[in-house]
Amino acid sequence: MQERFAHMSNASRPANPTSREECERHSLNSKGIILAVDDTSESLRILTEILVSQGYDVRPADSGELALASIEATQPELILLDIRMPGMDGFEVCRRLKGRSESHRIPVIFLSGITDTKDRVEGLRLGAVDFISKPFEQEELLARIRTHLELSRLRASLEEMVAERTAHLNAANQRLRLELGERLRAEWALRESEERFRSMADNAPVVIWTSGADAKVNFVNRYAMKFTGREFGELTGDGWMEVVHPEDLAVKYTEDLSANAAGRELRTEYRVRRADGAYRWMFDTATPRILVDGSFAGYIGIVLDISDWKQHQQELLATQKLESLGVLVSGVAHNFNNIMGAIIAEADLALSELPEGSTRGNVERISATAIRAANLVNLLTAYSASGPSGALAPVSVSSVVEEILQLIKATVSRNITFSIDLARKLPSVRADLSQFRQVVLNLLTNACESLPNQAGSVSVSTSGVSMGAKELAANRLTLPPGKYVRLYIQDSGCGIPIELQSKIFDPFYTTKFLGRGLGLAAVQGIVRSLGGSITVESNPGRGSVFEVLLPCVEAVDVSRT
Repeated sequence: MQERFAHMSNASRPANPTSREECERHSLNSKGIILAVDDTSESLRILTEILVSQGYDVRPADSGELALASIEATQPELILLDIRMPGMDGFEVCRRLKGRSESHRIPVIFLSGITDTKDRVEGLRLGAVDFISKPFEQEELLARIRTHLELSRLRASLEEMVAERTAHLNAANQRLRLELGERLRAEWALRESEERFRSMADNAPVVIWTSGADAKVNFVNRYAMKFTGREFGELTGDGWMEVVHPEDLAVKYTEDLSANAAGRELRTEYRVRRADGAYRWMFDTATPRILVDGSFAGYIGIVLDISDWKQHQQELLATQKLESLGVLVSGVAHNFNNIMGAIIAEADLALSELPEGSTRGNVERISATAIRAANLVNLLTAYSASGPSGALAPVSVSSVVEEILQLIKATVSRNITFSIDLARKLPSVRADLSQFRQVVLNLLTNACESLPNQAGSVSVSTSGVSMGAKELAANRLTLPPGKYVRLYIQDSGCGIPIELQSKIFDPFYTTKFLGRGLGLAAVQGIVRSLGGSITVESNPGRGSVFEVLLPCVEAVDVSRT
């Protein structure tokens, strides 16, 4: 077994590494160092080949003992660990890893051919981050590895940032405490220290405040006034309560009183109204000021804007949830589609053999119901963004929009006015024609349905746009720079409430009395599968704007997506 491990290790490492520094230099060009542990040589070989082909630096081990020895030599970023191994099993290896300070933060993903709930619970209790069942699907394996590597690196980066910022804040608080202590010894030292503190606080790019022993704010820095758009007198005393979000005010005020009574450090998160009217999440760290005689004199607080960090964290979790849900929906849709195909085929066969009569009508209804179920499966498949179901071919966006508009105009109310501006010399996009028709039909139908029994307008336009890195970043689009075809649909309807705008692309969510809630979810899935993006802007009572960007055939080869 020692010889087998050595042979497999040489296949994925540089020849004759002589030190940990050389191993680390070899790993600089890889996507990450992964330790793969499996006592089955064939399974370990396949796993190693898959990961190496994707650019990962793989360290294979065929036993728990060799895995622990490998970690002592070079720490991996991720561990794929088989549960069932002779001698030291995967649970014991994980237990020892989590018991060591140098390795307890390494994410562990268990590999197991047994889907016993007790095993999963035990693995999670020991600190594992995920389970992958054997035999595994390559795409699922790689997707989970990428997700957990990204989460691990982000966690490490955030911890480093927090530690660094905390050290700076503690140092600043320490300096302030020393200065305030000096001010008590003499009047001249008091005035000198106060001026020094004010100068430092006013030049700091964060909100700084102080309070007296009565918990009343007696100082805020210049940045606090600029951030809130209020004057010094409006923020001191109890004036700061006017800029705190009403939902957070009661909790913060209670925590402040409790901390003030105990003279302990205060850490709290709450929302503050910025000068432009937007609420921002803030993290407030307040350190008690203790005089030389040991008495409590108030607080020195530093407040940081953490809104961007919280939004990034939420986006990361939402992305992980969307990927997992897409894999699940795609699998269910595939299996269900096979069943529906069999039902439709059997119904057609029965209809060919049955004479006219009541029984034949029942079979016809079975066939029609199965076809409707198959259409629902197509929507599920589109939502999962697993790729177009038909052949990809160049499609003229303006021609498809013009075709669908003729159908829409024949069925909607005459009170709706259409404004149409379709560019005629646009480059084509590569798409499944039937699916792209579904995208246009759903968006135009939604626009018209936002004008129930009332006069209004729907504007439709197409154009070609070039998107650079700056434009994409400004619009928060994760697309490569290049040339795109733009579909723009605007209505003057009822609009979408702000609290619902983040949910309209969720599957099975709908505001209609009749509906499956898959229309916009399917549209988003189709657009993403073609390498494009869809965005929405809406104001309640003033209408909505949907914008679709699809890569041109000449710019991006979407057949690979």
